[in-house]
Amino acid sequence: MSDTTSDRGWLRQLGTAVRPHRRNVVIALGAAAVGQVVAALVPLIERFVVDEVIIAGTSPIVPAVVLLVAAAAIRFATAYVRRYWAGRVALDVQNDLRTQVYDHLQRLDVTHHDQMATGQLVSRAISDVNLVQGLLAFLPLVLANVLFLVVALVAMFSLSPLLTLVALAVTPLLLITSLRLRTSVFPASWDAQQQAGAVAGVVDQSVSGVRVVKGFGQEEREVARLAGAAERLFASRVRAVRLQSRYQPILQTLPSLAQVAVLALGGWLAIQGRISLGTFLAFSSYMGQLQAPSRMLAGLVTIGQQARAGVERVFELLDSTAAVRSEPGAPDLAVPAGRVTFDGVGFGYLRSEPVLDGFSLAVEPGETMALVGTSGSGKSTVALLLPRFYDLQAGSIRIDGTDISTVALESLRGHIGLVFEDTFLFSDSIRANIAYGRPDASAVEIEAAARVAGAHEFIMDMSHGYDTEVGERGLTLSGGQRQRVALARAVLTDPRLLILDDATSAVDSRVEAEIHATLHRVLAGRTTLLIAHRRSTLLLADRIAVLDAGRVVDVGSHEELQERCVLYRRLLTGPGDELVDADDAVIEGVDPPPASTADTRAGSDTADPTVPSVPSGEPHVTPAARPNGSQAWDHLDPTDLVATPELW
Repeated sequence: MSDTTSDRGWLRQLGTAVRPHRRNVVIALGAAAVGQVVAALVPLIERFVVDEVIIAGTSPIVPAVVLLVAAAAIRFATAYVRRYWAGRVALDVQNDLRTQVYDHLQRLDVTHHDQMATGQLVSRAISDVNLVQGLLAFLPLVLANVLFLVVALVAMFSLSPLLTLVALAVTPLLLITSLRLRTSVFPASWDAQQQAGAVAGVVDQSVSGVRVVKGFGQEEREVARLAGAAERLFASRVRAVRLQSRYQPILQTLPSLAQVAVLALGGWLAIQGRISLGTFLAFSSYMGQLQAPSRMLAGLVTIGQQARAGVERVFELLDSTAAVRSEPGAPDLAVPAGRVTFDGVGFGYLRSEPVLDGFSLAVEPGETMALVGTSGSGKSTVALLLPRFYDLQAGSIRIDGTDISTVALESLRGHIGLVFEDTFLFSDSIRANIAYGRPDASAVEIEAAARVAGAHEFIMDMSHGYDTEVGERGLTLSGGQRQRVALARAVLTDPRLLILDDATSAVDSRVEAEIHATLHRVLAGRTTLLIAHRRSTLLLADRIAVLDAGRVVDVGSHEELQERCVLYRRLLTGPGDELVDADDAVIEGVDPPPASTADTRAGSDTADPTVPSVPSGEPHVTPAARPNGSQAWDHLDPTDLVATPELW
């Protein structure tokens, strides 16, 4: 029962894909049907020639020959029409499914992409769709052969019911063998397609990470990994071939046995005079022509089950529903001011492991708010939640009082400019990458955005300027150059809200200073979230929010936080410009003093009921070494907790 239901399910899905092209399907099936009906009538004409023209001599031969020539011409014409239009339908459906898969992938939320292997997606969009195309190209001829079988059996029964029953004697064995082949081939085909996806995944990872592979000299390891995946694919396909080779010869042999029986019995009946010689010849012709449909039955069962695996895998993807989506009729977001409010936000990539827990923060219109915190405190997660890449598990995010979950996604993201730490560029020109968010931008606007991001000079130094191709993932550019192009891409969209996730981490200090000088003007009037990993980035901020364990423990200016927030000072104790994890802020050879009650109790030096506290149990800050080399705790000054105070 479940198999029948499943069969109907995938056939219904396939019918849905074919329906837009039903006109072409009708043409292909009609041509195939006409050709096969004519083919089924040819043995009757041959019988007439033998019995009436040759033996009895009562009819002229010319009309019969004209009919045979006309039948050959019709079969040629219909075969041409069938092949062309059936192939056209198969390619149309293949193109539609591939486009639908890609369109659906673009509309799925980030959660689904996190859970899907790239190789499986590539396999479903290419090899699975190709299996469907192969079935559809084959199907009109199969259906036409079914029609031929019906017409031929009617004609055969009218000529000799006994010989027809003999010809049909092997039918039960054909059905049993076909069912055994169907139930065996489908799971083998499904497994083979899964293994093909695994191979595609290995290739994708090796190609995408080719620099890491070569950097660590692991080429042989990757070749071995691919060989292992390929061996599993090979074994899976050999299993499918073994199953086919077990049953397909039976399907092809049984009709031959029936043909032998019909010829033996029919010859004896013709010798006994119980049937005419023309009738015997017609039966011989029908049995010969039925060999092709019987062989095609074996191919249909195999190709059909392979296509079933492909259809189910493709529609399994197409039927998946995005968890993050706009409600029907959701209004566009209006951003008159740009105030962003996080209210009791709770979120975890796994529900059992929350990243944010009770996260609350208000960013005023036009304000630049920097987020700093320990590793894993949720800084980058906040940047992913504002454009609603993920839905919240608790709390809300509001922009000018409007909950972002109630507005259209495209409208929400249209107001937000994004620059991620892991910069991605498309394999296209620099101009196209900068204009990605605004394809209609003029050359003047693109150049202005590049100047703001400090990218114009290095772009003009390239051989083709803004038309220079950046290569796969932009890897022909340096990390700093990619970041500047990505920053220009965000600036060009002129967003009301801007998210910069360590957007200048890969540029040197001179270029960063130039970019910051321009960004001060660009950020004016825009509400901006800065995910900061370097002290220099904090110079752009109006206020700084300190995060720990998924919560805001303090908010204020640099001077205010330096004075009162132990955790903030702890983050600034690293060498150079990097903000460090609090657990790393330890000076070798210095034993920390006993934690004071205040330090143990809260993250601020002075308890302030209006400021969130560091969770109890935080380790006490270990100060940085003094410039004169003294490490005596008695002589330390609070300002020594900042490694490079001159930056401020």
